[in-house]
Amino acid sequence: MLQGSSNPVPDMVVVLDTSDRIQLAMAKGLLDDAGIPLYVAGELATLVQELDPFLHKRVCLQVPRNREAEARKILENFHRPIR
Repeated sequence: MLQGSSNPVPDMVVVLDTSDRIQLAMAKGLLDDAGIPLYVAGELATLVQELDPFLHKRVCLQVPRNREAEARKILENFHRPIR
């Protein structure tokens, strides 16, 4: 996960950094269901990946800073490996 000055949208924080389109879609769905606004930085790069699947472009899922704790809690179980 990235945070700090590399954040392309002010007052937003990165809660997921991935190149996995399925992981991104699931995380977006969970946050959307919770009513948390989100922005996906680098989403256009995934279009390139569709043309060449060997290019694993990373995207960052961002939420407003004031909803960060809530978003991280929602995504916490999502990130846990299945045992």
